[in-house]
Amino acid sequence: MGNPHIMKQIISYKNFPYKHLTTTKIVGNMRDKVLRDKFLLSLNLDPSNLILANQMHRNNVKVVNSFNKNTFIAKCDGLITADKNTMLGIFTADCIPLLMSIGNGEVKAAIHTGWKGIYLGIIENAVEIFHKDFSIKPEDIKAYIGPHIRSCCYDVNCDMEDKFNVELVNNKLDLAEIVRRKLQKLGINEIFDVKRCTFHEKDLFFSYRRNQCAERMLSVIM
Repeated sequence: MGNPHIMKQIISYKNFPYKHLTTTKIVGNMRDKVLRDKFLLSLNLDPSNLILANQMHRNNVKVVNSFNKNTFIAKCDGLITADKNTMLGIFTADCIPLLMSIGNGEVKAAIHTGWKGIYLGIIENAVEIFHKDFSIKPEDIKAYIGPHIRSCCYDVNCDMEDKFNVELVNNKLDLAEIVRRKLQKLGINEIFDVKRCTFHEKDLFFSYRRNQCAERMLSVIM
């Protein structure tokens, strides 16, 4: 898939054909609105066009539009829009920021994808909305797996084997592989993975698993 495009302030993946980014810890805690707005403005992005999810580690995905700009959407972990003038954002500090879009970029999604949401079916729910609300076939969707805690660092209990029908190696869980398999089972085959570990790369990323931090990175699809 080629090498990821890396800057000090953001991580992105050049092969994923839609404008996107994940912040690094260098720009600070993106939950802080002052810092978040300052960062977006530094990239010539209008903070008032951003829509965020008030994340609950559940499986709710909601359709949003221009009327939702500059707000948090309650009780959801995923956002989908057909409004080209909005940006969708997800906070993470070990969970997967899963971004999706279709071939012409007219419909896009940002999904906060932790193990609980994956187990509860948030990916299936998002793909169903693409189809039900926008008549988009899964094979027309491209997906991007952003920085998160990788299998090298993600120690879990053995009950995860039954939850996800996997065999753990040294008690390590590979969230990216679980997401990839789910996407492919649903019919999505163009999957881009930046392959960065939030736990391991402590100079670049916040990690809740590493130090129970309150700070978060921001992933945005534009």
